[in-house]
Amino acid sequence: MSTPRERRNSFASTSFLDIIACGFGAIVLLVLLARDSPDPSVHDMQASTARLEELVAEMARRDEAASRIREIEEQIARGKTRVALGTEMIDLTEQSLGDIDRRIDEHEQRIASLMESMNQQKKENKPPAPKIENVGGIPVDRKYVIFVIDTSGSMQEIWPRVMAQVESLLEAHPKVEGFQVMNDTGSHLISTYARRWIPDSPARRASVLRSIRNWAPMSYSDPVPGIKAALRAYSSYRKDLSIYVMGDEYSGGSYDISLEQISRLNTDPKTRKSQARIHGIGFFNPLTPVTNLQYSTLMREVARQNGGAFVAVAG
Repeated sequence: MSTPRERRNSFASTSFLDIIACGFGAIVLLVLLARDSPDPSVHDMQASTARLEELVAEMARRDEAASRIREIEEQIARGKTRVALGTEMIDLTEQSLGDIDRRIDEHEQRIASLMESMNQQKKENKPPAPKIENVGGIPVDRKYVIFVIDTSGSMQEIWPRVMAQVESLLEAHPKVEGFQVMNDTGSHLISTYARRWIPDSPARRASVLRSIRNWAPMSYSDPVPGIKAALRAYSSYRKDLSIYVMGDEYSGGSYDISLEQISRLNTDPKTRKSQARIHGIGFFNPLTPVTNLQYSTLMREVARQNGGAFVAVAG
């Protein structure tokens, strides 16, 4: 059985422990209450932290954008540099081309001067060739020549003779400024040269003769439409023009009307004189003896009135 002192000591120890435990529990409760309580200072701190994080993110984005802008500006600067270099190269190239053009012009002028000097020396060392003004009674003094050829069936029968006559007349004009070939209806041998002059050269003459060899457009055996077409199409050249009309027959109407139409087209209104020379080449064709005579009658008068000559070509 315990003594009164022991009972007092036991009571004191139990009470102290209880007090300590209660105090500790109260502290824990306060701490828990403090964490869960809506303290304004805690919320402000959390908001400030979130705002700071947003500002940091925004600054990072701005830094990234600024870096990208700098890259673009650098690219633009490099592009401008390349453009400037390209422009400078173009200027240098144009300047070089200009220098080359000037040198070419200088060389061409020197060549032209040398050629002129050589030609002058040839003229001085070589007597001038006599000028051919008349072949077989036909004046050959004009710069431009037109052949108006009857391409009818009867003419096709004697076509080699026609070809030979055209070649002979071309040889009688060693150099002209232009020539042309039409048929009695006014159709051109080479359509691409219609109303223009065929340039004169040996190669071009050979080419034209080859084309004439197989040429057979529609014909009415009436040279008057071809003569009128030639005078109209080349009216600006009448004073320097010779027209050679080649045929074997005439199937047209009145001589007087035909002669008047040709005269009206070929007469200078100021001087009242004929301009283009119109020559007649008549081919004797046993297939058309009557119309042979009609053609000869018409073309003799056409040639007489228009400063030309008429020549009959036998077989």
